[in-house]
Amino acid sequence: MSHLSLLGLFQYLHTMKLFIIVLSLFSLCLRTGYYTVYRQAYSTEMQTVYRCCPGWMQRGEERGCLHRVCSSGTCFNGGKCSETGDQLCQCPEGFEGMRCQYDINECADSNGGCEGTCCNTIGSFYCRCPDGMKLGADGKSCQDKDECEELNGGCQQTCVNTLGSYHCECSEGFRIHADAHTCIAVNSCSVKNGGCEHRCVDLGNEQYKCECRSNYQLKRDGKHCELKDPCKEHNGGCAHICSNVNGQAQCSCRSGFKIGADFKRCEDIDECVSGQTKCAHGCVNVPGSFHCVCNPGFELGADGKQCYRIEMEIVNGCEKNNGGCSHHCEHTTSGPLCSCNQGYHLADDLKTCIDTDECENGEACCSHYCKNYPGGYECGCRPGYTPNGCTCDDIDECVSETSGCSQYCVNTLGSYECFCQVGFRLDHDQKSCLPLYERQLEEEEEVVDSEDEAEVLRLPDLLFRRPPQLLHYTAALSRPYDDDTYTYDPEHPQNLEQREELTIISKIMCEEGSFGDDCGVSCEDCANGGVCASERDRCVCGPGWTGVTCNDTCAEGTYGVQCNSLCVCKNGGRCDPVVGKCLCPPGVHGLHCENGCPQGFYGRFCRRRCNCPNNGHCHRLYGGCLCTPGLYGKFCHLPCPKWSHGVGCSEECQCVQENSLSCDPQKGTCICKPGYNGDRCQEECDDGYYGLGCHERCNCSDGEPCDPKTGECQKTCPAGYHGEKCQLVCEAGFWGVGCDSVCWCGSNAVTCEASSGRCVCEVGYTGEQCDKKCPEGHYGAECKLACECENGAECDHVSGACTCTAGWVGSHCEKRCPVGFYGQDCVQMCQCGNEAQCHHITGACRCTPGWAPPQCILACPAGTFGPNCSQSCGCHNGGSCDPVSGQCRCTPGWTGTSCQQTCASGWFGRNCEQRCICPGGVACDHVTGRCGCPAGYTGNSCETMCPRGRFGLNCSQMCTCSGDQYSCHHVTGKCTCLPGYYGYRCHLRCREGTYGPYCKKRCRCANGGQCDFRTGSCICQPGYLGPNCSTSCPTGRYGRDCAQVCLCGEEGQCHPETGRCNCAPGRTGPSCEQVCPRGRYGAQCRSFCTCSNGGVCDPVNGTCRCGLGWTGQHCEKVCVPGRYGVNCEQQCVCQNNGTCDRFTGCCSCPSGYYGPACQHRCPAGFFGELCAQSCDCKHGHLCDHVTGQCVCPPGYQGDKCEKRAHKHTLLCDSRFYGPGCSFRCQCAHGGQCDQRTGHCSCPLTWMGPTCEEGVSVNHASSKFQKRRRHISHS
Repeated sequence: MSHLSLLGLFQYLHTMKLFIIVLSLFSLCLRTGYYTVYRQAYSTEMQTVYRCCPGWMQRGEERGCLHRVCSSGTCFNGGKCSETGDQLCQCPEGFEGMRCQYDINECADSNGGCEGTCCNTIGSFYCRCPDGMKLGADGKSCQDKDECEELNGGCQQTCVNTLGSYHCECSEGFRIHADAHTCIAVNSCSVKNGGCEHRCVDLGNEQYKCECRSNYQLKRDGKHCELKDPCKEHNGGCAHICSNVNGQAQCSCRSGFKIGADFKRCEDIDECVSGQTKCAHGCVNVPGSFHCVCNPGFELGADGKQCYRIEMEIVNGCEKNNGGCSHHCEHTTSGPLCSCNQGYHLADDLKTCIDTDECENGEACCSHYCKNYPGGYECGCRPGYTPNGCTCDDIDECVSETSGCSQYCVNTLGSYECFCQVGFRLDHDQKSCLPLYERQLEEEEEVVDSEDEAEVLRLPDLLFRRPPQLLHYTAALSRPYDDDTYTYDPEHPQNLEQREELTIISKIMCEEGSFGDDCGVSCEDCANGGVCASERDRCVCGPGWTGVTCNDTCAEGTYGVQCNSLCVCKNGGRCDPVVGKCLCPPGVHGLHCENGCPQGFYGRFCRRRCNCPNNGHCHRLYGGCLCTPGLYGKFCHLPCPKWSHGVGCSEECQCVQENSLSCDPQKGTCICKPGYNGDRCQEECDDGYYGLGCHERCNCSDGEPCDPKTGECQKTCPAGYHGEKCQLVCEAGFWGVGCDSVCWCGSNAVTCEASSGRCVCEVGYTGEQCDKKCPEGHYGAECKLACECENGAECDHVSGACTCTAGWVGSHCEKRCPVGFYGQDCVQMCQCGNEAQCHHITGACRCTPGWAPPQCILACPAGTFGPNCSQSCGCHNGGSCDPVSGQCRCTPGWTGTSCQQTCASGWFGRNCEQRCICPGGVACDHVTGRCGCPAGYTGNSCETMCPRGRFGLNCSQMCTCSGDQYSCHHVTGKCTCLPGYYGYRCHLRCREGTYGPYCKKRCRCANGGQCDFRTGSCICQPGYLGPNCSTSCPTGRYGRDCAQVCLCGEEGQCHPETGRCNCAPGRTGPSCEQVCPRGRYGAQCRSFCTCSNGGVCDPVNGTCRCGLGWTGQHCEKVCVPGRYGVNCEQQCVCQNNGTCDRFTGCCSCPSGYYGPACQHRCPAGFFGELCAQSCDCKHGHLCDHVTGQCVCPPGYQGDKCEKRAHKHTLLCDSRFYGPGCSFRCQCAHGGQCDQRTGHCSCPLTWMGPTCEEGVSVNHASSKFQKRRRHISHS
């Protein structure tokens, strides 16, 4: 092909352009022009080009297009283009042809290897077995399908599998239905009792029905029985409620009724007679309940029990009964509008005012105690504190001089302590100081302070800068004489004091555990919260109580511990005897009832007189009457109704009304009837006492009680009797002395013993209330008889009758079921044939030898014999065994116990009983007796097969086949392949997966195991063992035949083939010998730890083990206060608000405390942090262990207690005492008042805190004589 070169054309044009440019440059100088002219010339060149036809291609230097082009649509049926070789397409299995267009018929070659039918499909094939057969695991062989394995083949009773099929059979007494599966009973009741639990009734014509024993009824299935419910028929005869208890009806009554004498009827309880209705006026009984009624002129209150007077003057809606309002009533056009006082709220009826419990709803601001009362609340403090609004301040008893200490007083939080000077000791009241010697010590001289040199003294847990100052006191009583020359004068005043002191000692010389004036009181008598002192010689009373046994309240105007505190309430206010809280009268309020007018006055300056009846309180500003406790009504002119008291008569008396006369309308105190006492009149007089308050002592002979009301002596009948002559036995249901006790026996009791109250049970019952049946093994009256039932039978707890278990009969269940019967009550008939016996309990047949279970109607199958056909026969060479004995019956020509031997030479036939008649030297056939051995055998008795390579009569013919792969038959000479070979000439070895003669057996080797083509024995891969290589190596072993031992450490597992270790979580390394490196955990140590603050994570599960002072899932939290140590598991032991280090637990003590647990207060003379600072108090006085502030005793003052108070400053008028003589003495009957403490010194015939308790002259003189006698004795 000839053509113009574009490159040449480009070069030509470029040359021409360059030339023109150069020429133009030169023309500027020479003005001469040259031109070059070119001409295009064309020539034609011929070339030959070869191309392949469509669909063909050329490879390399091949001469010609010899290969077809393979594209995406060339190959069919999933074939792929071949990249090498002459084949165009690579075909998948099951297809062939140049383009994979032909299906391979696998069934054409050896039936596809299928034992049954081979079915060809496009690209593949499958095997199918005939009906009754199923494919084997290899998908080619056929095995018999056991149709009986699945749902028993649909058979109702017995399914019998056969080769390729099955059929159903029925037991004796049944016949097969037309559907060939169902069994029909020939006689229904004769087979397993027809399925009936109790009795089966045969109705004939193959019909039957089930019946139950008495007290039983059929269930819905018509076969089983259940106990009848006696309550379903006429409610069991019960009037109200019927309960089924063990098949018997038990009756009970609704509320307000009680069971009658017949234990079925219900009788109404007359609550009005019982006296428990608490109706104020009258009571009307109604069936099951009661109603309270009021007298004329009264109406029933909201509680349905109290009665209130009806006001007859009606002016407006609020005039009548205050419009129904509890507090305030406002008359409106729509009727009364009710409102409540502060501290109350309206109820849902919009009339009743309900107290708001500020202590419960959180509105109260109290720091110690909160006590709710109608209309408000009040804050209380613990003893030793005084209320200050919502808070409580410590009472400094030493400053207020209410402590009663005669010498030194040290205040503490909530309390105080008294101390004495040197030479004195505390008296028993822990307040007064008594001299140790015969005369008072002179006042101590002032000591000039001297600075001691700083000295360090080490004691346990404490570092002192100087020796601690100790308080000097003595607990023992020293001899009151100066020397041996002292002469005792009983009339000397000083000796009288000593005698008085000795008398005090004599008062406590009671037997251990008793005390009081007559030593007749013990610690068990301490009442009202009083506790026994550690010496067990007195009662320590709680606040508000006093007396020997803490049974007396504080006198009016006193309160607190030992009633030593004085009330400061004003305007008629009463103080609480426990905490001293002022309880103000109506219209008066304030901490000390200081905000209000005195009773009977009102107005701004309390000068206007109230116009209220009974001189009642009125509103301090408006003058409206406020009723005092115990009065109510518009004009406070009505006394509280009976059994109510308090302000507005709003509180209900807590008295037991049947034992009470009335209650105090002001305080609610119960006034008991004669014969009763207690704060609610709830207790009868103790034995030996009677009358009002039970103060009168009975005057009866020994052992005779007196009437607690009149004191009349009574003769007591023995327990269980009553009447004038004690001739009557207690009525049924009552027992004891006076027949006053009620029997508490159950429904199974006959009665209770009149003397002891012990329940007498019905036959078959026991227990304190006859509520239990006799224990197992006993029955009868008092369960004293022993049951005689045997073989697990149940014994009736009443009669002792035996209820036999299945398989047993007889009065004591001692006999088995008769032959031919079994089950409960032996009513079911055995279904065993051929003289077999059945189990007396289950009915299972025990077949005689030779018969097969389950019903012994079939003979033993071939090859088995004996009882239940459980033994296998051992007969050879076609011999059969006897189904009973198992003895072999040999076929002709064989003998021996197992038919293992041929007949002896010269004998033949059955049992080898026939003699051969062959010429001498010629053998006869041991089976037929024919002379000469049969084809294939030789020997004197023809017992030996022809040697290898020979066959036929007399073994005279030579086999045409021999070798290692095939052999010939010893009779016919037919060539047969040896196991492991197949083919016409036995030249082919069995394919993989088959073995044995003609390779007809399938290998069963699993997990890649190879089987021997001759024997089929498996050669297992490493990691497996067993006859078919189906078992993995046991734990701890691996390799071929599992011969190698794993080395993977504890809990590590190794691969059964290679032995490679799979380590347990938390371990790593080739042999799992290493723990996970720090920061990792889990399986193969793949997980990262998340523990913070130095926490160490568990290499197995990653849980964090926190270090000192840290806790939390990731050790991210610091210890909460009060905890320390590893994972904050330790409990801090710091006391007195000390804080502990969260790492070490060491305590940092607050000021005033020291010790490992801050358990010690600073010793006397030291204070502050670590008790390192010394007190700077003069005269050896103490200082506060926290602040160091000096605590001055009475008689000293100043910041450092350095100033002594002058004596004349302490002198007060005999009527006053305390600081500035500001407190009035409370001593009566000439008692002397201590000018510092207010403590009363009473004259001889008076006693008590204020000398108000009188002592009779005889009693006083007897005490005086006792003292004299005791002194003279001592």
